[in-house]
Amino acid sequence: MMWRRAGALLAAAPLVLAAACSSPAPSPAPSPSASTSVPAAPSARALIARPRAAGTWPGANGLSGVNGDPVLDAAHVEAFCTARGRPCGIAHTYTDRISYPEMTGGTAWTFDNFATFPGPLVVSQGLVPNGGESDMAGCAAGRFDTLWRAFGTLMDTTGRADSIVRLGWEFNESTMAWRGTDPAVYIGCFRHAATAIRATNPKVLLDWTINAHHTPRGICGGVSTNCYPGDAFVDIIGIDNYDHYPWSATKAAFDRTAGRAEGLNWLLAFAKAHHKPFSVGEWGVVPTGDAKRENPDFVTWMHAWFAAHAPDLAYEAYFTNCDAGGVQSSLFDTSAGCRRNPASAKVYRSLFRR
Repeated sequence: MMWRRAGALLAAAPLVLAAACSSPAPSPAPSPSASTSVPAAPSARALIARPRAAGTWPGANGLSGVNGDPVLDAAHVEAFCTARGRPCGIAHTYTDRISYPEMTGGTAWTFDNFATFPGPLVVSQGLVPNGGESDMAGCAAGRFDTLWRAFGTLMDTTGRADSIVRLGWEFNESTMAWRGTDPAVYIGCFRHAATAIRATNPKVLLDWTINAHHTPRGICGGVSTNCYPGDAFVDIIGIDNYDHYPWSATKAAFDRTAGRAEGLNWLLAFAKAHHKPFSVGEWGVVPTGDAKRENPDFVTWMHAWFAAHAPDLAYEAYFTNCDAGGVQSSLFDTSAGCRRNPASAKVYRSLFRR
């Protein structure tokens, strides 16, 4: 899946099967540019700490948002939120994954593109570049700590220190370069990156996010929580939950999937046992998946789940996408080549504008 940003192309690929490109050897990260400095943005930590009553979402204090599509910037997030009839509380973006320097100290555009966004950011940040599987051991040994400290500095310099970083998200998905083939190596890499980022940016909130529904046997021993880095290194526990493999044909099917291993309820129980707030950083209908159509009922059931668990929910972000070969989950994009999901859009607008 390709994301556009400021005239360039960005490989973000949260879920799709994309060929990994080779990454150059790490080199010292460039210093963040002073021109990117902006006033401090709203505090993600403070907003998540606000009370949220069960039964309503987003309500007065719920953080609900979306990624920029097709461009990762404030304008495209705000266009989605205008279409739904309610401003977004958070904006979800991604970093470059061309090389270690680009994804750490060289990714100022990630923050520049959202300089005008009035809420906190959720930044999905890989642990190694695309094609960098062989770098995982070096990461676990601390080889890239200097670059991770540069990323923390960049967040602070751009006024986005108090943001959420989904570090090494979907590590239990077989296409991710940082997948947990060796749980000890994944955990070691996560811990080194987390510690180094916090060294220069102690305000950051680190989100440990799984891919819902299935963990292959060769990754994390077949159970995502085998790759949990530990409470000292994680602030939020989250899941990416799409309506596919399996899709939910009925409410009973939705509930069964939520309760099984790698499901919404299963991971929420894990988060509560570790006294961590919960997140759903990506979710959406998938007409290109096993359903072969949009499923507006999934939107209804997800909203009801969010409302029921609002006190524990740090944030949620719909994932909108029109890329060829992608999930085609868009709700409001009417551009050529973008699959329409009008029934899902109608339901989403009616529920999330409240």
